[in-house]
Amino acid sequence: MISNFKNSISLFVGVLFVILIAILQFKSFNIKNNTNPYPISWDVYGYYLFLPATFIYNDLGLENNEWINKTREEYKPSTTFYQVTQGEGGKKTIVYNIGYAFIYAPGFFIANGLATSLGYDKDGFSKPYQVSLILTAFIFSLIGIFMFRKICLRFFPDKISALLMVFILIGSNYFFQSIYDGIMPHNLLFTINCFIIWYTIKWHEKRTLANILLLGFFIGFATICRPTELLWILLPLLWKINSLKEFIQKLKSLIKNYIHLILAIIVFIGIIFIQFFYYKYTSGNYFILNLHNEGFSFLDPYTFDFLFSYKKGWLLYTPIMLFGIFGFYFLYRQNKSIWLALFSYFIINLYVTSSWECWWYATSFSQRPMVETYAMMLFPLGFFLKWQINQKTIVKYSLFSVLLLLVLFNLFQTWQFNKGIIHGERMTKEYYWSIFGLLEPNPSYEKYLSVDRFSISPINNNDYYKNEIFFNDFDDLTENIVDSISISGNKSFLLSQEVPFSPTFEVKYTDLTHKSYLWVNASVWVYLLSPYTESNSSIVVSVESKGKSYKYESSNYEKLNIEPFKWSKIELNFLTPYIRHKDDIIKAYFWNMGNKPVIIDDFKVTVYEPKIDYN
Repeated sequence: MISNFKNSISLFVGVLFVILIAILQFKSFNIKNNTNPYPISWDVYGYYLFLPATFIYNDLGLENNEWINKTREEYKPSTTFYQVTQGEGGKKTIVYNIGYAFIYAPGFFIANGLATSLGYDKDGFSKPYQVSLILTAFIFSLIGIFMFRKICLRFFPDKISALLMVFILIGSNYFFQSIYDGIMPHNLLFTINCFIIWYTIKWHEKRTLANILLLGFFIGFATICRPTELLWILLPLLWKINSLKEFIQKLKSLIKNYIHLILAIIVFIGIIFIQFFYYKYTSGNYFILNLHNEGFSFLDPYTFDFLFSYKKGWLLYTPIMLFGIFGFYFLYRQNKSIWLALFSYFIINLYVTSSWECWWYATSFSQRPMVETYAMMLFPLGFFLKWQINQKTIVKYSLFSVLLLLVLFNLFQTWQFNKGIIHGERMTKEYYWSIFGLLEPNPSYEKYLSVDRFSISPINNNDYYKNEIFFNDFDDLTENIVDSISISGNKSFLLSQEVPFSPTFEVKYTDLTHKSYLWVNASVWVYLLSPYTESNSSIVVSVESKGKSYKYESSNYEKLNIEPFKWSKIELNFLTPYIRHKDDIIKAYFWNMGNKPVIIDDFKVTVYEPKIDYN
């Protein structure tokens, strides 16, 4: 009773935060509105799709297009079906990991049991399923908040624990993720990682079979949610380790209790094999390295941009974590036994996370993959606060005032993001300082945003430097040429089933510009020998990294109404994506994909470099 009273401040903060989540989260996910009618959409659709496919349609391999097309047309979860890729034998493989489906499952089964009696379709996507997903994520977040508090109280007094809850749960982008993006993975992983930390602590206090089995379970569970979460194994491995001698002693202890260790490994492997068996069922392989378009760039990570860029810098948009990083010094000074485990995880995870080629992680506020790490950032920040409260009054309250201002600053920037003042992907230095402190969006400042990568606007020559970088009239070729017809010169080029590709133009992006983007205009004169409906061919422009295309566009005859036996000019305007590596190349060529011959001539590539580039 006395203990509960002593810990009442952190409990009060936790309860208030849960109430705040409940109010704001359900307000933001009003499924009657027009802006966000269905929470099961985009990436969440991919995480969730395992459940209706398995338990309603008995179609884990997504072989039956009828129900997929019907539900996609009715609920419109995304503009394209990017969540899956082609598998083996007519099956499709979901590119997202299976773990989150287990988190969503309780709500799914409840909704599945109630849908018909409530007057809704039992299709996996009607209103009961949408609401159940929000409720399930909310409950899982609630569990994480109180597990976080529990860990805080194990190391710090109630007042510091309460401050940690305010500074991390409200003063960081956890606030945004839990309230406005609660069904996304990051705050869910935060909860799982709290359990990993808790059972790491419990197992080092009392090495029971139950504690090590639960530790193996939660590390395995985190891994099938996001493979990089396997790095959390560093915590139990290095916890309470200060030297090589202590590490060897820990290994000897594990070997001595080998039965416990083997059983924990079996639990861990059993969990991750759920993912492997799914891959085997749909693709024919137990292991698939990466199903996404992006990959890791370990030799050339984006760590500086990840931390400090105006585009999405973690420490710019979540500055309170500067004190968390600074706190590792105080953690080392006050509790060396856990410093190595926590600091090793932080550094390696930062390196891995910032090596992802889409390091800004799409439309999001701050760096969302760091949210799941806040389960361990409580330690360095907590030991910093422990040091702070013992300083002289002016130092103590000055630092406290700065931290409190950073909490308010986070709330304000979160509000700006929700108002559309802070952009989710196109932030620049010029735009950031133009809108700093604004209470309403100001369209006059949008010119400072980085280029809209989805733009289809025509090229305005006044804003660009024009440079023709390639021209081929095929007059110098001796093979696959036609010398009886041409638009200029003496020859043209014949494409057929045997020769489907024209000579390819390719150039390294950095040989053209150091600006953040280019418009590429590719044009060619085409002479069709059959109606365009039978001539499946097009101009192609792509950007490639390490031999793999990450943006690809082609022209479409249907929009041009080209007549056969007549020269027609076709063009393709291509906006380069965010360039991943300095050696990435731009390619342009003509591709005859059909079985009818096509003649082309005067293939030209022109680039438009922006005169002013905000990046």
